[in-house]
Amino acid sequence: MAVQALLRDTDADWQELGATQPYWGVLTHPSYRTENLTDDALAQFFGSGVDHVDRLVAQFQRLYGVAPQGRALDFGCGAGRLTEAMAAYAGETIGYDISPGMLNEARKRGVATYVGELPAGPFGWINSFIVLQHIPPERGMALIEDLLERLSPGGLLSLQLTVWRDARHDEPGPAPRTGWRAFVPPALRRSKAPPPPPKGLVMMFDYDLSAVVRLLNEHGVEEMNLVSTHHDGHNGVLILARREGQSQEFTRRVRSPAAKEAL
Repeated sequence: MAVQALLRDTDADWQELGATQPYWGVLTHPSYRTENLTDDALAQFFGSGVDHVDRLVAQFQRLYGVAPQGRALDFGCGAGRLTEAMAAYAGETIGYDISPGMLNEARKRGVATYVGELPAGPFGWINSFIVLQHIPPERGMALIEDLLERLSPGGLLSLQLTVWRDARHDEPGPAPRTGWRAFVPPALRRSKAPPPPPKGLVMMFDYDLSAVVRLLNEHGVEEMNLVSTHHDGHNGVLILARREGQSQEFTRRVRSPAAKEAL
């Protein structure tokens, strides 16, 4: 069976989710569904972003002795959960997303700048969390490169992606890492020419970590810290890194903390 028959531009998923479920599309908890949303739920939603970003900044200070400064970019900002919290630490803070519905929700709060086209750099801090895992690696690797080209010398990077999945999410067959089988009924999987999945599905994709590390190295990111992430059987890493300055004399080292804090 041709895998391409089941794949399509995942932007359509997020445009659909942004129009119908802009908060649940970010954090899939029933209280964040549009029909259940309350002021208390919204406060919890954005409060979780503050907690996450506070931990990120504390990690940066522990690892590199610096806090974010200058311009900051939140790639795949959604409704602005993390972008708002980043604005408390950075100067100009920009949230980028391809979903007009999510951007509209973020703009209502007026804390940061939100755009639908990737802005020009440089940035002193680039963040992306639970975003690339929903983008096919064939496209996502180019996006990572775009981000790295916008990271200033000495800039900080917090980048999360998935790299493997539990057996319950896997099934033998062509290109299992694309993850389409988890979202297609068995009858369609067995047919010769199944239709593509409907819009609005949350697809998951795994990345080749060695290829990502190589890309980071090629863009002057030589020291990085890896923290494991786990989302319902989809397992990944949060990369906390700092780009070197103009000097070409780098010290290569990859460190993993003993404590795997839930970021």
